[in-house]
This record gives sequence, structure tokens and C-alpha cells, in this order.
Amino acid sequence: MNKEISEKTLPVPKLLHELFGRRTTKAELAIVLASCILLSSILLFHTFDEWSELAVWKMILLVILTLDITGGVVANVTKGTNEYYQGSPEARLVFLTIHVQPLILGWIFGNLLLCAIIWIFTISVAWIITRIEKRDLQRTAGMASALLGLGILTLLSDTHFILNGLLALYILKLVLSFAVDHDKAK
Repeated sequence: MNKEISEKTLPVPKLLHELFGRRTTKAELAIVLASCILLSSILLFHTFDEWSELAVWKMILLVILTLDITGGVVANVTKGTNEYYQGSPEARLVFLTIHVQPLILGWIFGNLLLCAIIWIFTISVAWIITRIEKRDLQRTAGMASALLGLGILTLLSDTHFILNGLLALYILKLVLSFAVDHDKAK
């Protein structure tokens, strides 16, 4: 690794490779964390009346899911995260498999049908997009699929703004941010 690159990137602890890749920059890390905290705060504070009467443990779970989804939308397009998952098809499959957040949200808000539809659509489309070899085609398919998913969500939307918002961000996180290879070198 040349000196210029090593000075601009930071090693990421192994425990956090799934979030930020093996290396990241201070700028990307700051952007991911700031956008995660700001968007989560806006969503949670704006919709507090929708979830304020949930059991405390459901509130905690909702906050964790919100942070995970909002942070992932941006983290998945960083160079480090993109390189990490592009280099490991197994890790990509595991990443997609563990993303059951919509099912948990459906259980929290009592709309498992909507959340299951969004989950099945998103995971299926993300898996298909990851199998497309041409990066330009991935981008186009990713955007079209994300818009289709948002259209489906609009047609089936729930009365909870926070649920709709998190499902929309989940679609963007997996279909557009994760499934598409954002590396300019290809």
C-alpha cells in the first residue's frame, strides 16, 4: 500500500468490518455517523406520538433498528464497505440473510403482512441485482427496483409514518446502497 493511501484511510477493527469494511476514511466515518444520528433523531422525534406507548423494550428495539437502517443506507455506499462485500460473496449472502428488520418492525407495529411483502421484495431484488455482472446495469436495475419498491410501499402504506419511513430507507439500504457495486474502477 502506498504512503498516500495509508495516510488517508484508517484501519477498522475486525468487529466492525461488516459496517465499515476493513479500511475507511475519517470523512466517510463522520458522514455515516452524522447522517445516522441526524436522520434517526428526526424520524424518532417527529414520530414520537406513534411509538411513545410501546413497551420500553419495544422502544429500545425500535431505536436500535432505526439507527441500523439509517446508518446502513449511507455506510453501504462507502468505499470500504463496498470493497468488503464485493470481495466476499459469502459475506454478501450472510448480510442479506440477516436483514430481517422489516419483520421485526411489522411485529412491533402490528402490520406483519406489509412488512413481509417489503422484506421478500427487497431481499429478492437485492439478491438478483448482486448477480448482475455489469456495474452500469446494476445501477440502473437498482434504481428502477428501489423505485418499484417505494411504489409498492406507497400503495400498501401503513398509518405509522415511522414504519413507512423505515421501510423506505430499508429498500434504499439494500437495493440501491448494498446490492449495487459502487466501485468506479470496474
